[in-house]
Amino acid sequence: MVEPTLKVKVANVGSKPSSLKAPFYTIKDMFSNKFLIKNLVSREIRGKYRNAMLSYTWTFLEPALLAVVYYFLFYMLAGNPDELYSVWVLVGIIVWGCFGKSLSSTVTSLTRNRNTIHLVYFPRIIFPITSVIGNIVITMMSCLVIIPIMIIFDLPLTIYILLVPLSVLLAGFLAIGLGILLAPLNCIYRDVEHLIRFIVRAGFFVSPVMWTYEMALERGNFGEIATYNPMLTPITLARHGLEGRETTLPSEIIILTILFGIVMWIIGSILFERNERKAVKYL
Repeated sequence: MVEPTLKVKVANVGSKPSSLKAPFYTIKDMFSNKFLIKNLVSREIRGKYRNAMLSYTWTFLEPALLAVVYYFLFYMLAGNPDELYSVWVLVGIIVWGCFGKSLSSTVTSLTRNRNTIHLVYFPRIIFPITSVIGNIVITMMSCLVIIPIMIIFDLPLTIYILLVPLSVLLAGFLAIGLGILLAPLNCIYRDVEHLIRFIVRAGFFVSPVMWTYEMALERGNFGEIATYNPMLTPITLARHGLEGRETTLPSEIIILTILFGIVMWIIGSILFERNERKAVKYL
């Protein structure tokens, strides 16, 4: 008598039909693993402030202390006639910090989690996504400093204040596309993270952190070229939102910034999907 055989269909772990569909599968992985992402984000934020006596208070205290320093430096010592200039610099640093930290942490997300990658499998795109979300959450907490600033400088509270959190989300979105594009490469060549660290530092000066959109317009043709810096949009939106007025940024600049983020997300997702399996072998 012949015993019946049990047929089992074996599927490849983490397989996806096509790299070209990676942007859509990445979004699907985010929603299907949202509980895991939530726990990893919580772990990352707790780890950042572990053993700190003031704990999460530092997310508010650090920008508050910076605001005092900038006010003393630019308004009282340098004699800048614009009393709010120090506030605009602080806003620029907060939003740029979200972009810079998100980009750096995304590029190093695979190398920093090498032990977890070797122990268990789940979609590795979760690591860079977790890094960006963690930085966005911390930046949102830092934005609480605008409450005392609005009171001190008598800034109006309008619906445009919503531009502040939107600008933080946009800064994180601009970072993740480039970050996931370079994360697999960083597994092979660690020079990438050092290069990104330099780019973030240099980008601080060429982005509208120490200068504003209105200042750029006063510089003629050179200033107009500077306005096409992708980070001009989120930083300027945050400043105008804090000021309580509708943004004066041309719609084409905002659209180009969003399109840049979308294109980088698509390219980054495709290249990440194609290369991450080979790249993690170098960890």
